[in-house]
Amino acid sequence: MFKKVNHIGIGVRDLEQATKLWIETFGVEARPTVTEGDMKIAMLPLGDLLVELLAPVGDQGVMAKFLEKRGEGLHHVCFEVDDIRAAMKELADKGIEVIDKEPREGAEGLIAFLHPKSTFSVLTEIVQVR
Repeated sequence: MFKKVNHIGIGVRDLEQATKLWIETFGVEARPTVTEGDMKIAMLPLGDLLVELLAPVGDQGVMAKFLEKRGEGLHHVCFEVDDIRAAMKELADKGIEVIDKEPREGAEGLIAFLHPKSTFSVLTEIVQVR
């Protein structure tokens, strides 16, 4: 079902500072920053993997709450699938709680999240890349 790790999501308070660190220290390049709802996102290709830096816009929303509760660091792991609807059904049939009842648009394609209580406390995302 899972083809590969598509990206890891890292919550940061200052997107520009975090992006600069990854570029200058680790020698990666960044795609243009995008804003999705209450988050700013920078995608940094690293071989066959993307590092997704996520920063809140303002002091409300998912990322602001994450940073307040847990601080900066790993937010989620995302696995690529060929057919997101089939993967969601298969995972649900196996007892995994799928947070999203329908796939939604994300930075790389259609996405859905799996509840951490079903995946040993790891927020897991699946993506069907465009």
